Amino acid sequence: MTGDHASGYEVELGHPLAGASPDGTFEDPEFELTFVGGIPVTDEPVPYFVARGSDREALDDLLDDHASIERFEPVSDGPEGRLYRCEWATRDGDILSAIRECDGIVRRMVGTRYGWSLSVYFPSNELTTRFHDACLSRDIDIDVRRVEPARLDERHPPDTGLSEKQLTALRLAFERGYFETPKEAGLDDIASRLGITEQALSQRLRRALRNLVGSTIDDLDRGSRSE
Repeated sequence: MTGDHASGYEVELGHPLAGASPDGTFEDPEFELTFVGGIPVTDEPVPYFVARGSDREALDDLLDDHASIERFEPVSDGPEGRLYRCEWATRDGDILSAIRECDGIVRRMVGTRYGWSLSVYFPSNELTTRFHDACLSRDIDIDVRRVEPARLDERHPPDTGLSEKQLTALRLAFERGYFETPKEAGLDDIASRLGITEQALSQRLRRALRNLVGSTIDDLDRGSRSE
């Protein structure tokens, strides 16, 4: 049997970044916090996440101040980011406790200086509505951006290896005509739209293209082995 099957609902939403500065932002424009693998929405610890950013001291301060992180420790450090292990505690009245009570599964969770971006799966429309009502009754600040029937794809899901910021930069560069010959937009135009320096954008695009090419080659190798 092949094809996609609708099952449950997928909700994309935003949530403030706890521990950020009083105006709700984080100063480091390169900051990105991405949880690795599944994220348990119980009292069990979240094993690992990858942090990217130039200001490591400020990042550690943010993690220290985050209400939902009990303890954390760096595991490894490399050019693509720092790998952390942490203990994540859900508390009554926070967003993860509301997700847990409604049988939600967090499929994606990325933090930037503008806040958290989450993609959450709920098994039914009733549970999706219950989650929304729970957030309203508990004054949990959420910004619902998309709600649609979830699609469970039985085919091998694509894994580009791109971070959210790398994907955003690639998409904007493509849409603005940066990859055209001759170029329809320069690094300065794209960097200004992203609020970063030209050097930071150049490095981000190089890393993104390297990851994209690597994942494409891996997919081709998997396909040839399966034939």
